[in-house]
Amino acid sequence: MADKFVTENRTGLWNNDRKTEEWMDDYRSKIYITSPGWHWIGAREGAGEGKPALTVDLRAMDNAQVQQYCSDYTVLTKEQAREKYSKSETPGASRSRTDKEIDSDIPF
Repeated sequence: MADKFVTENRTGLWNNDRKTEEWMDDYRSKIYITSPGWHWIGAREGAGEGKPALTVDLRAMDNAQVQQYCSDYTVLTKEQAREKYSKSETPGASRSRTDKEIDSDIPF
């Protein structure tokens, strides 16, 4: 059996051949990230048989880049994000439209 290995901060995204439901990911893989914090992410389309659909590279940002591009962001945990976005912040965003309202804006 061949040795398994990964290159830090790089992965390939493969078509998800185990996808059986619409909500499941179209591509899958795993990645080893060497340092926590902000990273640039880049992706290239794969080329050829036996290659991943996308090749993804992560490049750590230095402090100057973080200050310039990321200082106005707040990092949320998944739980914090779920709580924040479960509450509608836009007035009327959660309002559902009736069939009559939907039919009245069709131009034909």
